[in-house]
Amino acid sequence: MPPARPKVLGLAASLRNARWGAGSEKLVVDLATLPDKAALLAYLTKESERHLENFLEAGRRAGKDFLEIYRNLNKATGEAGLSNSEVALAAALWAALREGADIGHLSLAEFFTASGDVRRPDVLRRRLLEADAILLSGPVYFGDRGSLAETLVDFIARDDELRTAVAGRLYGGIAVGAKRNGGQETTLIYQMMDMLGLGMLAVGNDSDTTAQYGGTGHAGDVGTMHKDIYGIDTSMGVGRRIARVALALAEGGPLADRPRVAFLVLQDVDGIAQRTVDELLERLNRRMHATVVNLTTKSIRRCLACDICPTHIDTDDVYRCIITSSGDDLSDLHAELIQHDILVPVVATSHDRRRMISNYQTFIERTRYVRRGDYVWSDLLVVPLGLTEGIAYDSYPIRMLTSFLRHHTVLSRPLVARIVSGRAEGIDDLADGLATAVGVSERLVSGRLLIATQPDHRYNPVGYVLSANKDAEDEKLQRRRAMIEDRARRAEREAATRVAKPRAKENVVRS
Repeated sequence: MPPARPKVLGLAASLRNARWGAGSEKLVVDLATLPDKAALLAYLTKESERHLENFLEAGRRAGKDFLEIYRNLNKATGEAGLSNSEVALAAALWAALREGADIGHLSLAEFFTASGDVRRPDVLRRRLLEADAILLSGPVYFGDRGSLAETLVDFIARDDELRTAVAGRLYGGIAVGAKRNGGQETTLIYQMMDMLGLGMLAVGNDSDTTAQYGGTGHAGDVGTMHKDIYGIDTSMGVGRRIARVALALAEGGPLADRPRVAFLVLQDVDGIAQRTVDELLERLNRRMHATVVNLTTKSIRRCLACDICPTHIDTDDVYRCIITSSGDDLSDLHAELIQHDILVPVVATSHDRRRMISNYQTFIERTRYVRRGDYVWSDLLVVPLGLTEGIAYDSYPIRMLTSFLRHHTVLSRPLVARIVSGRAEGIDDLADGLATAVGVSERLVSGRLLIATQPDHRYNPVGYVLSANKDAEDEKLQRRRAMIEDRARRAEREAATRVAKPRAKENVVRS
């Protein structure tokens, strides 16, 4: 029996939403009738322009002040038009629906009022409990998310059952700002940190678009979001991405073998990072197959930012960075960086930088060839591990999240510990957090492998398109086809050997 379609709940986090109540259900029905992107764009244009007309009729045309306009808008039925945040969210939900997810829509303003009251909390609570994934769309305020999104985080965090239920479920974000570079990405990052803090998993938008932090919309005035095709595309990208990962989690089950975990020690202080990894392995070695790559002892040269990267198209096991000199170790390390299920980048930080041994930034730069080589780390679970002295200012957990998400990965909550007397404090808590991530990865890996081997599945990585003048087209296409076929064959082999077979149900006769 196939698994149930995952439920993706879209939450619009603006007080100026046009849809609520029956209007939310009508939006979902409308989206299901749209056969293609052209129809979607026409629908978004119509509803965005209708929202603008409603705004004008509410008093802007007559020159009334905004408070009166706002009161008049709230007298509407909530069944027509789409605000800027809702246009982007609707695009994401349509894309998720097309990928095989069930979708829903709610306006947070329906539950969290402008005065701070909470209305019908049981309804919101029930919808959150039912959701397998949450798409949160809202405006940018000074490079941060709005207070409705903040109240949602508090609402979940203060409810024990809700907080337990959302742990391990998926989050994706959309931010709409008045400028093209108006703080959308910082908003998405802060929002992502909040959701990871609740124990959720985070994804960005997909490789069909930009594989960054989510949907980024540009709408400087009422009723203009439909004109931002780039923003609509990135919003569709996060909708596709969250649906695909949700489908993998729904399909997945236990593995026949142990998850493959790569610990990448990128920065150390007096050997503390390496010792912490060793302690974690003592506790969890039976749960995982671990590879430890200590890059602090290696020679890693700076990225040259080549115009063609990687150097050529080939299978994933081939090192494809132009830097191959004897003074650089990355070519020798390439084999240890691939074919894992979980990446654990490890960084230790001191208030005294003289004690820090680091290849962090050079390694991050050099993984450019991994990303541009059709996202070699796509769909891996990333669990950053950050160790810091109490008085050190440490931005590394956020930096690891934002850099590794660009590899088209799935993010888990960072594991963070203080360094006390030369070791990580709370090693048991770190081990528990990593064990939880290992359990999630089993479902993610087995689901991805099962989907990849379904007859109607076609593996189609996107990567980066090089200019026609620099490409020998026929040869490149053949190599690309070989690369795709190699990934498909590897998925088939791994599905046959790594995915646990379901146990047959025994017929039990009871007397």
